[in-house]
Amino acid sequence: MSAPRVVQTVLSPARAATRAKLLTAVIELATEGGYDAVGIRPVAAAAGVSVPTAYQHASSKDQLLLEALMSLGERSSESVKQRTPRGRTPAARLAEVFRRILREAGEKPLLYQALYRGYVASAPALATEQGVIGFGPEQAAWIGQTLRAGDTSGHTEEEIEAAARMLSMMFLGAMIGVASGRDPDEVSDILTEATQRLLP
Repeated sequence: MSAPRVVQTVLSPARAATRAKLLTAVIELATEGGYDAVGIRPVAAAAGVSVPTAYQHASSKDQLLLEALMSLGERSSESVKQRTPRGRTPAARLAEVFRRILREAGEKPLLYQALYRGYVASAPALATEQGVIGFGPEQAAWIGQTLRAGDTSGHTEEEIEAAARMLSMMFLGAMIGVASGRDPDEVSDILTEATQRLLP
C-alpha cells in the first residue's frame, strides 16, 4: 500500500511564481523570527503581493508554513537528482543526505520550529479535505530516490520501499528533535544506525 500524500493542484506559471515568492517570504521570516513572525499580511508584504492574493494561496499562517515545509521537501528531491550522493550502498547514501539536512536544520532552529508547529496545526484540516496525510510532507520522495541513486544489489525493491516508509517516519521525529535543540550529529548517528539495520 503506497503512502498517502498531500495532492497539489497544478498551477499556472503566474500562480506558481506567486506561490514561490510567498514561500520564500515564509522561510525568510520564520528563519529570522520564528512562528510569531509569520502571518498572511507580513508574508504578503515581504513577497510584494497583495493580501487578497496571498489568501488565494493559503487561508492561514499554518497552511503557509505547511506549504513551505513541503516546498523544502521538493528542494531535497531536486538536490538528490542534481547531486547524487557518493555512498556505495543505499544506507551509506541516505546517511550522507540525512547528515547534511539535519545539520542545515540545526543552523536554523527557529525556522524548523515554526514549520513543524504549522504542520501539526494544519495537518488535521488537510486530512479531512484530502485524505489522511500519513507520513506528512516528510513522506519524502527524496528518501526513496536517495536509496535508489546507485547500486541496490542485495536488496529487493520491497525492502527498499519498506525502509523508505519507516525511515520517513523516523526522519520526521529526527527533524523535530533537532528543531528542539538536539545535536544534529547525534541524531544523524541514530538515523544512520537505523538505516544500516534496515538495509544491512
